[in-house]
Amino acid sequence: MDYEQQLNDLRDGKVDELAITPETFPAFQKVWRDFPSQNKIRGVASKQGHVKYIRVN
Repeated sequence: MDYEQQLNDLRDGKVDELAITPETFPAFQKVWRDFPSQNKIRGVASKQGHVKYIRVN
């Protein structure tokens, strides 16, 4: 999965959210830690380790 492209699409408003599961989090985290626009995206945790990333206005 191309998490960098998905994060760019989220940042640019092409998608409304990005859902990450506990199973996909390790691969996502490798991209997220170096993503330069983290301040434009916020993660919202929910039950059982699921995180929804949304764009901050």
